[in-house]
Amino acid sequence: MKTYNVTPELAGFSRKRKLLDVLIGAALVVLLEVLFQWRSFFSNPPHRLSPILVNATISGVIYAGVDAVFIERRFRYELVVTDDCIAAKGPGVKRSVGKNELKTVSESEGNYFVGPGLRISKHGPFGTWLWGSIWIPKTLPEYESVRALVLSWRSRPLI
Repeated sequence: MKTYNVTPELAGFSRKRKLLDVLIGAALVVLLEVLFQWRSFFSNPPHRLSPILVNATISGVIYAGVDAVFIERRFRYELVVTDDCIAAKGPGVKRSVGKNELKTVSESEGNYFVGPGLRISKHGPFGTWLWGSIWIPKTLPEYESVRALVLSWRSRPLI
């Protein structure tokens, strides 16, 4: 049995990346809030843009705070690897995939939302989207041995 601590930094979220994620998310919330309130801007005199911008800015700041907290929670967990099971335990995360339960294995080169790594689940593709999976970052020490273990459980090739 081996235990690894996955952190946001290990998952590819440096301080700059987290800040950029929070700022982009907050800017999108402000933009959407202004667009949704734009109709009332033309229908309710007096025509002032400042209340709309104040409300949108408050929404953006609230979103930024919530997003910053959830980035930390989403990518801070303990990964336990044994010969028969891989489990992730952390705040708000308790998942395990056994050798005989494995249904979905996919490897990703990463994107804006997550770094490169291996995603495993005991559900099919749609169930994985609904009920989640275990994500193993490529920067994890001994990633190749964990990947080989997971692929040895698979009867079909990697998705």
